[in-house]
Amino acid sequence: MKKGIFLILSLVSFAFLFAQTDDTQIPPPLAAPWEIVEVSALPGPIPYPVVRQNDVMWSVYIWREIDLREKRNHALYFPTEPQGMYRNLAQVILDAIDLDNPDNEDALPIYTNEDCNIKVDRSEIKNALVNTKRIPRFDPDTGEPIGEMDIDEPFTAAQVMYYRLKEVWFFDKNRGELSVRILSIEPFFEYERDAGSGAGNDDDVVSLKTKRRLGYIRYDELRPYLSKQVYFTPRNTALHVTFDDVLTWKRYFSSYVIAESNPQNREIQDYKKNPRDQRLESEKILNQIRNFESELWEY
Repeated sequence: MKKGIFLILSLVSFAFLFAQTDDTQIPPPLAAPWEIVEVSALPGPIPYPVVRQNDVMWSVYIWREIDLREKRNHALYFPTEPQGMYRNLAQVILDAIDLDNPDNEDALPIYTNEDCNIKVDRSEIKNALVNTKRIPRFDPDTGEPIGEMDIDEPFTAAQVMYYRLKEVWFFDKNRGELSVRILSIEPFFEYERDAGSGAGNDDDVVSLKTKRRLGYIRYDELRPYLSKQVYFTPRNTALHVTFDDVLTWKRYFSSYVIAESNPQNREIQDYKKNPRDQRLESEKILNQIRNFESELWEY
């Protein structure tokens, strides 16, 4: 009898322990009925083909701008906050730079110049990106205004609205094809700053949008981070395409040329004042580059 009672108590105790263990375990998130490949398991960037200087018979440098407000570029901007395995391009860059840990020697470096040979102190970048706004103060008892106060708004990945790329187009006579390489990328933050009172009402505050630069990033140093981040493919999430595939090889983005290499070091807006003429000049430059390869052949 005693053995039976002891056996029953033992079983109840084991059941209670297992129940406690099951309750404390966090189940995996709902994703898919198949095994999800971890982002860290993705391969690194695909290396470029070897190009010798003697094989480059023609080259030109151009600068282009990617506007994330355009519909085709929305997959680079969304999601504005990390969702599962997806992050937007700005979040990938900010995580790689790791501005919250300025002593991190493995973080992605930022440069002050276009040649990407002078590094910037990342602590200075973080302070420069903070947006200061002035808001009214109110008396907690009467609710009457008693002055103004300044608040600091931290920067976020959702504020990156533009990217400026520097790239080189060249013809490799060894492979007989026209190729392009992105050399640097420069993110731009867009802020709303107070510009005083509006007309007709002193209480209305007009907000103007202003841009702030993050700094220049070597694209080859950024590629390892891009190759570890899955790009959200609309209407087919089974495709594990990375940001490196999209930007480097597929070039699935919309942009416009703002300058090409010239001795005056000027942009299109310096000699074309009308926005329509600027777009036409941008298309003209791109068409000249595309037509170079076909014009090499003679019949």
